Amino acid sequence: MMDSASVLVVDDNVDLMETFSMILKRRGFCVDTAENGVLAVDKFRRHHFDVILMDIVMPEMNGVEAFRKIRKMSPDATVILMTAYSEDELIKAALSEGAHRVVHKPLRIDTMVQIIKDAAMHQPVLLVDDDDDILTTMTHTLESQGYQVLAASSGEEAISLVENKPCCVAFIDVKLPVMNGLETCLRLKEINSGIKTIMMTGYREEVQPLIDEALAASAVTCLYKPFDPVEVIGLLSQLNKKRNYAGRRHEKQKEYISR
Repeated sequence: MMDSASVLVVDDNVDLMETFSMILKRRGFCVDTAENGVLAVDKFRRHHFDVILMDIVMPEMNGVEAFRKIRKMSPDATVILMTAYSEDELIKAALSEGAHRVVHKPLRIDTMVQIIKDAAMHQPVLLVDDDDDILTTMTHTLESQGYQVLAASSGEEAISLVENKPCCVAFIDVKLPVMNGLETCLRLKEINSGIKTIMMTGYREEVQPLIDEALAASAVTCLYKPFDPVEVIGLLSQLNKKRNYAGRRHEKQKEYISR
């Protein structure tokens, strides 16, 4: 999970909603709330959340109706629905239409947090390069290791993809047409502050100033072409280990503070 993965908690039970919000914030998530489906749809329209945790039974607009409206805006939105009732038909309909999961109240806190972590971890890897051969090779390598991949041949296309589907990591070629890799990196960070960016280039000296600026803006590293695609897998594994370590450290700190 990205430490700053964003979650929208939707429940007409304000006390429960605020409790969930407080717990998730303590676990490292960026959290917003909505008291009904109408507000949830409006908030999603203005901000794309990594995960939506939403009650089914609510006044004005129930969770399944809100889920459908959100999926129309973003077909890949990750929505976890909650219910304390046996709404079999609504549950079946939601799952058949792409809800990530339906969970039943009361929820154990640790179970809820793990479900959200798992949902956030399903975010794809973004590849941005105007070289079709590199895109094809990297896509094949990542998909063979079980990663979901989004591929873009320009910065503009990459931004459009991320606006509609959150990504956990982006590999960005520095020398892109129109919008260069640095501009793309900075714009992706504006959309999703938690995204990890790795620059790529075959023009080490020519674009070094752009690389330096990207690294200063929190890019993880730069891969210099030609590189072995296996390096990409190794780098992703390192990033996953760091995220897992950060999560465990946060849990230990929370446990120590609570004593």
